[in-house]
Amino acid sequence: MRETIRRAALAVPLLLATVACQSGAESGADRAAGETVYGRKLADQIDASEQATARSGSARFTFTLAYRTGNGTVEDVTTGAQDYGKKTADAVRSLTVPTGVSEDTAAALGARPGGRVRQVFEVTGNDVAYRTANGDWLRYAASGSTEFTGKAGSVLRRAGERVPYGGTLADVVAGAADPDRKPHVEHDGRHRYEVTAGARTAGDLLPDDLADRLGTGKDEPDPVPLTVVLDREGRLVEATADYAPILAALHKAGALKDVTELSAAYRLTDHGRAVPKQTAGAAAQDAEKTLTEFRRVKPGACASADTGLTSLALVRVVDCAGGFDARVFGQVAVDTTTRTEPSVEDGFAEARARCRSAFGKAPAQWTARAKPRNAFLVDGDPTVEIGHTPAGDNRVSGEFTCYVTTAGS
Repeated sequence: MRETIRRAALAVPLLLATVACQSGAESGADRAAGETVYGRKLADQIDASEQATARSGSARFTFTLAYRTGNGTVEDVTTGAQDYGKKTADAVRSLTVPTGVSEDTAAALGARPGGRVRQVFEVTGNDVAYRTANGDWLRYAASGSTEFTGKAGSVLRRAGERVPYGGTLADVVAGAADPDRKPHVEHDGRHRYEVTAGARTAGDLLPDDLADRLGTGKDEPDPVPLTVVLDREGRLVEATADYAPILAALHKAGALKDVTELSAAYRLTDHGRAVPKQTAGAAAQDAEKTLTEFRRVKPGACASADTGLTSLALVRVVDCAGGFDARVFGQVAVDTTTRTEPSVEDGFAEARARCRSAFGKAPAQWTARAKPRNAFLVDGDPTVEIGHTPAGDNRVSGEFTCYVTTAGS
């Protein structure tokens, strides 16, 4: 977990003959292909579309999460291609945050107001490669140690279980409730279904810290309305979701307060024609051997967060003379016992106090490039233990990293 002191496309003209063909009657081949989906009972049609889509061989995709605020819309857009048979994919993710968005919301999404994040990934089977800003590749192997894969989950989840590239609405469609109403059939043979999906499943597409704030069981938000569109052959071409129930829960938890609408969209094109790039090659560095746990970075050392991850769990230790994202000025431990019921925030409060002391004692060059000036952050994962005894031996403990951020300066 992370706590801060200062919260702080291409349009191609179509030939007239092509347009005429698309607007005409459904061909016998299309009808035969679609029968593998639409010939099934209603409850099974969306499930059957997964196989129909995979049989196309490949497709290009665009996945968008849109966070609308009164000061502009944060757009988190991933575009790429995936080959269903070879289980390969490439993707470029672009996160753009308008200047007027609050610091809290921008930080929750992994950026700053007015900032932009660009990430490049390639998937090969269960492994994922990430290209750093300097062009080097880091390969995250699913066969890595349990400790490593646990921290690298936000990257490894991009190797999907149901489709080559995971972490998109394709995963939510696969887990959606069976349709109970007939789809609307459009003039071009497309079938439009209105269904719902569990909030926890849909929430998994959000940054980890936000997804973790959603309740479970009776506290789980209401299901998310989901529209699924299949083409005349029964292949998935579009899915959209209204995240209003999830947004309401996040507001209740104190997150994304300035976001008024949250939605997701997934579109597939170029079925059978898309070819994913595979350029990482054997030169890609083993991420498990290259990266360091942030809590093990020594005071005075500098780190780069250019890892493809959504947290500072793992970083690259870099030369402080060049560009870096964070500089550590202290590592502190908290172990406090109290008779009152402690919380995770109690652990951070104690860690902040100790980091504040370390900040004042640190060499000036360790904190000189802090942005904002004289502000520091605390990273850690406190543990809370509640004792059910007359003495009330409740305990909050953990190891924390004190650091300043330079926003990649």
